[in-house]
Amino acid sequence: MVDFAQRLVRTPSPSGHEETVAQLLADEFRRLGYDDVWIDRAGNAIGVVKGTGSGTSLQFNTHLDHVSAGDPALWSRPAFDGTIQDGVLFGRGACDVKGAMAAQAYLIPVLRDAGYRLDGDVFVVGVVLEEVGGFGSRYLAQTQPTDIAVVGEASGNQLRRGHCGRSLVRVTFTGQSTHASAPERGRNPHFAVARFLLELESLAMEPDAAFGGSSAAPTLIETDQTSGNVTPGSVSVFLDWRTVPSETEDAVIAKLDPLLRRVEESVEGVRGNAEPVGRPVRSYTGMTATMPSTRGFETAADDLVLARARVGLENALGRPVTVGTWTFATDGGHLSHHGITTIGFAPGEERFAHTIHDQCDIAKMHEALLGNAALALDLTRLPKKDR
Repeated sequence: MVDFAQRLVRTPSPSGHEETVAQLLADEFRRLGYDDVWIDRAGNAIGVVKGTGSGTSLQFNTHLDHVSAGDPALWSRPAFDGTIQDGVLFGRGACDVKGAMAAQAYLIPVLRDAGYRLDGDVFVVGVVLEEVGGFGSRYLAQTQPTDIAVVGEASGNQLRRGHCGRSLVRVTFTGQSTHASAPERGRNPHFAVARFLLELESLAMEPDAAFGGSSAAPTLIETDQTSGNVTPGSVSVFLDWRTVPSETEDAVIAKLDPLLRRVEESVEGVRGNAEPVGRPVRSYTGMTATMPSTRGFETAADDLVLARARVGLENALGRPVTVGTWTFATDGGHLSHHGITTIGFAPGEERFAHTIHDQCDIAKMHEALLGNAALALDLTRLPKKDR
């Protein structure tokens, strides 16, 4: 398992260029004796072990892609060497999520060698384009749905039951451009943006007991000009809006509308507009899409799947297992919104994801392997869903 995790880290797989690592995962599925292995139209690598047919279908889900490594000079160890030091695997993707991927792939031989037979079918999948909107999981949820999913995003081998969603919103103020030497001839939208941001800072957000409420963070700003001696005709500010699971894109835009109208009233000749921004993606297999907002989700705290998972993990690992929520978004939203009961469990620690300290503790990988095997046994024993 550890050797395979090293090979995964040593195989760069930025979003849209996951073909080599997808083939590596599929080949490992075959070597480990999965009943069926294929790569689908989207480029997802899928391995299946058939159960007896009496239980629930289950997928273990991790993603093949990773974020950029950035400046190599900033890394204390080369980003794609897969260095192991003091019991820790280092490198881009080790935490998010190749350490988890290896621990999921190897649960099947662990069960087989221990003489266990699964009640339901188990799918272990590596999906494409998670880091840019989740195209692979969205496609998989439509074409190969299962009853339950275990998402292998960083949880420190504790359980997760949901997260906020993410919408990218473009707010544009349009005025009238003019030569900067005579600003009175124009209608400068910068002043509207300034008023908007000051009001946004105190805008009442959607409360939520489990997730702490939604949030809106201004990130990028653009104008229609490249010359420093011209006032712009339009200025756009982008908001990273973290939505609670009950909050829709329409609700976000509706919340902004009164604020935009107040700004228009205070800055003569400037109009404001807000709209969600989709993200165009292309898989390495050539499929294209414009991804909608990342969806938030919440599996109920008293859900039977979550309760069974917690008891099974505590029995297998011999320690208490906590249930919480992620602070970041995952593919779990796509899976949950297609009727798949979704939880999270993985060895990575959130503080190392997307950083130059990307790493995964090997002892936690060992524990995750045992935990994944226990989850496969316990969750496939639940009654089948009607689909």
